[in-house]
Amino acid sequence: MRTKDIKLIIDKDLDRNKDIKNHLFFCIFRFGNSFINGNTIFDRICSIPFRIIMKLTYNKYNHIPLETNIGGVRIPHLLGIVLSGKASIGEQCTIMHQVTIGVDELKNNKAPVIGNNVFIGAGAKIIGNITVGNNVVIGAGAIVTKSVPDGKTVVGINRIIEQSNG
Repeated sequence: MRTKDIKLIIDKDLDRNKDIKNHLFFCIFRFGNSFINGNTIFDRICSIPFRIIMKLTYNKYNHIPLETNIGGVRIPHLLGIVLSGKASIGEQCTIMHQVTIGVDELKNNKAPVIGNNVFIGAGAKIIGNITVGNNVVIGAGAIVTKSVPDGKTVVGINRIIEQSNG
């Protein structure tokens, strides 16, 4: 990925995330992510400083590997977020604090795929080889271990309800 492309992605991230404290996180994450996903030894070597910075700063209270495929995301409170490096998160998603998106190590060691325009409430846990559709709301404290169709709301433990229109 070219520097110009990374800058464009970072600009979008900074637009979505008004909290100045998160701006540095997105810059470090996007540049580190671009090197991690590169194919050359040069890319791998260049990723090392970004891994170190993440480990000493943001991943002190979170676990957000540079390998995680994150589209355009908004993170209002960067605290206690745990993401699998195998997870995929779509565009225009909001992830609140204390969220876990992880693999199911007991079954198949695969991570969730999160669609576009998904809101994930504080303390939600999304685990396993599942797909969360587009325009989904996952309530605070929800536990999601089954796939969720587009436009639904999830509360409690895998309880899918119709999304209200107003």
